[in-house]
Amino acid sequence: MLRPKLIQLVALVLCAALVFGASQLIAPLNAGRKALNMYGSTDVLENAPPEYAFAIQAFGAFRSLIVNMAFIRAESYKEQGRYYDAMQLASWICKLQPRFPSVWEFQSWNMAWNISVTTYTAEERWNWVYNGIKLLRDEGLRYNPRAVNLYKQLAWTFNNKMGETLDDFHWDYKRNWAWRMHLVLGPNPTGLETFQPGEEFKPVAFDATDDPLLETARVIAQQQEEQRRERQQQEGTPFRTTTPLEERLKSIPRETPTEAGLTPAALRKRAAWEYIQSIEDAPKSLSELYQQFPRTRDMLAQLREIGVTITDERLDEDSYWYDGRLAQTFFARYRQLLDAPALRDAITLPAGRHPDDLAVVRLGEILGLREGRPAGQALVRFLQRKVLTEVYQLQPARMLMLIEHFGPLDWRVVDSQSLYWVTEGLIQGGETLSSFQNDKTNTARILFFSLRNLFSRNRLTFEPNRVDIHKSYINFSPDLDFVEPMHRAFIRYAPMIDPDPGNASGAGATFRTGHINFLSEAIRMLWFNDRLAEAEHYYEYLRRHYYTRPDGTPEPSYTQALGDFVINSMYSTIAGPRETERLISDLLHTACNELANENFASYNRLVSKALEFHARYMEEKRDFTGPRLRLRRFEDYQVDVFRNWFAVPAINSLVTLHKSRLWRVAPPGLKQRVYDDLREWFRRECQAWNFDVAKAFPEPAGMDAFRKTHPAREVERQESNIETPPEP
Repeated sequence: MLRPKLIQLVALVLCAALVFGASQLIAPLNAGRKALNMYGSTDVLENAPPEYAFAIQAFGAFRSLIVNMAFIRAESYKEQGRYYDAMQLASWICKLQPRFPSVWEFQSWNMAWNISVTTYTAEERWNWVYNGIKLLRDEGLRYNPRAVNLYKQLAWTFNNKMGETLDDFHWDYKRNWAWRMHLVLGPNPTGLETFQPGEEFKPVAFDATDDPLLETARVIAQQQEEQRRERQQQEGTPFRTTTPLEERLKSIPRETPTEAGLTPAALRKRAAWEYIQSIEDAPKSLSELYQQFPRTRDMLAQLREIGVTITDERLDEDSYWYDGRLAQTFFARYRQLLDAPALRDAITLPAGRHPDDLAVVRLGEILGLREGRPAGQALVRFLQRKVLTEVYQLQPARMLMLIEHFGPLDWRVVDSQSLYWVTEGLIQGGETLSSFQNDKTNTARILFFSLRNLFSRNRLTFEPNRVDIHKSYINFSPDLDFVEPMHRAFIRYAPMIDPDPGNASGAGATFRTGHINFLSEAIRMLWFNDRLAEAEHYYEYLRRHYYTRPDGTPEPSYTQALGDFVINSMYSTIAGPRETERLISDLLHTACNELANENFASYNRLVSKALEFHARYMEEKRDFTGPRLRLRRFEDYQVDVFRNWFAVPAINSLVTLHKSRLWRVAPPGLKQRVYDDLREWFRRECQAWNFDVAKAFPEPAGMDAFRKTHPAREVERQESNIETPPEP
């Protein structure tokens, strides 16, 4: 038997040897941690908030053991449905391991998906979902800027939780986000604000050779190729590919079709790009603002008199949003001045007005909105840039890149945010823990989901209820200007992400069905919207690349003429609310075209057909009591399509004349509904072509009585009043 002292001596020697051996692994471990982005810098405490720094220093090497125990307990709480307890533990894990991406991902998902559904009011639901977003956006990504799974989770929350119809409160999520972005940016510009007839027009087009997403797709393709090679070697099958990677790289289109001259789509895209560019060019500090526009120094002093305090201190959600902060004292008042029809009302208020109304008027005077003072405009752009970058973590330079590549994004739509964050993740997310190869591929797929939804609903109709945002009117319409960006994404990126590189037809094997369904839907919508040349172009692509099915047999529906293909495929599109809404919008848009040409019978037939689809769908879903699968009342679709028909930019005087013809014969009820929204638009358009607005777009009869009885649209669904013009 060994003596106790000898045992202690042997133990000490072994302990020293183990400590020495472990010390030799510190350098490679730290190098690996740095390469895998397990910490953001060489100093783990750099940029860490006080509570994180305290936890790291207090527990030292025991942090890992505590985190493991807490994580196991949190999972147990989650399985038991004790979400609040699990969230508290996850919060501590975040403080102990701020560079561990999975902790942030779990807690965000827990808030947005689990805890939110245990509440019963729209306000509570929105708070939990948005808390999940803020956790990743404001904290998780700050300490893990290359963690692809965090970008994926953030994009997926916008895309799926808020954007889709899976949650009964999804309309409330959309309203709240639209209101936040509406305060900062307002409605999307149309191009009419700055367009002058006869000016030289240069459309905005992206440089395909400078496409960071294509480089990411190339990396994913290489990883897929290597995985496929290893898998076939393990299976003992020879590795072969009919389309090598380099050949596929060369076959991907690198140039976007040049838009011929001035088009409404090009005008919208340039207007959206110039608006964000003006924010990107804004001064980045007050000293820079004072230097460029000295008059703004006096403006800030005057703004303090009405409760608006502007400093260089960094903004966060709390310091920007809540009572007495910039969101209410500046941006809400600024929107009251600009949003139609509030500009004329806010400036000409009657006696006995509310104190806040006086502040609204005073804000307009300080900024010089009537005079169009450059200093006031510069101050607004400075604040817009500050809020975008500091509160919402949105970089105008990246927003510009997305507009260049994809089109006139409306940043009030949740899918524009999912597109932003999925793009950011693919660009920023280098090789991280375990290379995140599956996360990269799944993140890339969200790119297509986001573009698909933008194609379906990037045209937003938003009428905010400032007293209760949850009662705001919100609705979406398809945006056909996103057909080409979506199609281009399929043929540029999908073959790279496709795990079967041997299939080089169109979008590849994995995305083949999605591409076919998208093209079929786009062709129908273009055809109904009288964009026949574009519909024919995509129909020819469909025939050329997908005429043969995977089993080698031909697709018989592609042998039809374009019109027959559209009509025969139309009746299979009413599977869900989104598809039905698009079909109704297409029919109503075509009806407006027919009415502008005084084809009254055709107009009534198309409206009746749209109403038939609406009633048929609502009858099929009559047993669904919740709002998730229900449609809005038919009258709302009529009004929104009618308004959007007039909102198309007038690239020449003929377009305005065509609009005037429709206005002259349109049903009075429809004109009353949209006149106040479009009046300023009509004025600018007629001014551009030297038309008399009172003759081209006269005010509908009975507007004074209508304004008294229809202050705003309600969100509740009621019976519709379908109005059609009389037969001539």
